[in-house]
Amino acid sequence: MYKLTAALAALSALGLTGAITVESPDRDTVWQSGTSSQTISWKAVSTDADSFVVQLVNQAGFLTDSPVTLISNQSTGSSDIVNTATVTFPNGNWPEGTAFQINFVTSEKSNAAILAQSNQFNITSGGSSSSSSSSSASSSSTSGSATSTGTSPTTLSGTSSAVTVTSTDASATGNIPNSSNGTTTAGTSGASPVAASGLLATLVGVVGLAAAALV
Repeated sequence: MYKLTAALAALSALGLTGAITVESPDRDTVWQSGTSSQTISWKAVSTDADSFVVQLVNQAGFLTDSPVTLISNQSTGSSDIVNTATVTFPNGNWPEGTAFQINFVTSEKSNAAILAQSNQFNITSGGSSSSSSSSSASSSSTSGSATSTGTSPTTLSGTSSAVTVTSTDASATGNIPNSSNGTTTAGTSGASPVAASGLLATLVGVVGLAAAALV
């Protein structure tokens, strides 16, 4: 009877093992020891247990106290889709080496069994213990057209008027320098004040001689 019970338990464990599968990490996965958070993924079916324990193991001697529990109670999640979870190493940085594996173990300590196991993968040095985000400085260029409003210089426009020129000659005709039109009307002719004064003196002299003759 005892042997039959043990056989049934073993068959039950094998059935569970064939259901849930670890998708990541796989044989091509490389974790970096300085990166604090790592991502694991798996697929499950509706007959799987509701939860399991996530453990890190190493058979090559690179992990002290193997296995190390990463998640003590992980929900199985939805069936027929890829479920993911984030894991961190309890003591900070991840150990470095080869041949690491992730195990999914039943939550019942009294009947512990491996539900699924990942392919072997490596953990190398490097990475950052804290996630850093790169900020891109975006500079927005504001373009605008400067409208200059002002009063244009006043343009003087007018008609060049005739200029009267008085000279000793009977008439004087000339052009005004730098004139835009370049046209000047003939000046008004007239008697010179000096000539008029001489004529008046002559008349006075004639009148005086006539008066002297009469006396």
